[in-house]
Amino acid sequence: MDSVDFESTGSDFSVVFKITNLSISIIAIALGLTELFSKIDYTFQGLYVIFLGVIIGYLEFKIPPQLYSYCSSFFSFLGRGLIYILIAILNFHGSAVRILASLVVFVVGVVYCALEFIQSIQPPENMQGEQGLSTDGLDDVI
Repeated sequence: MDSVDFESTGSDFSVVFKITNLSISIIAIALGLTELFSKIDYTFQGLYVIFLGVIIGYLEFKIPPQLYSYCSSFFSFLGRGLIYILIAILNFHGSAVRILASLVVFVVGVVYCALEFIQSIQPPENMQGEQGLSTDGLDDVI
């Protein structure tokens, strides 16, 4: 029976982060959809939460290089944690299901904020920003 060398595996939790981010994306889109159909007052808030959920899900599969220039908060644990907390706070009202889903998103956001200060946990490749992105062929935006 082969043994697993835990020292060589390091702290690569890429699969866990991918599953977590995709789950939060699905929850955010669902919360945004319920927001759209609850009251007319919350229509733009629902669209905003759906937009954030789509971006979070999209970033798990493809990272446009321009996005780092405009939305660098998606590429750090602290930034992504604060975005998750924002999504949770915007949806922390209404039915018990919506409050429970918002609480889950809030807890994940707090955990992501705490992970920013833990040196042994490295962010996955899709959250490392410009380190892995090629900006060849892009014009300066300023």
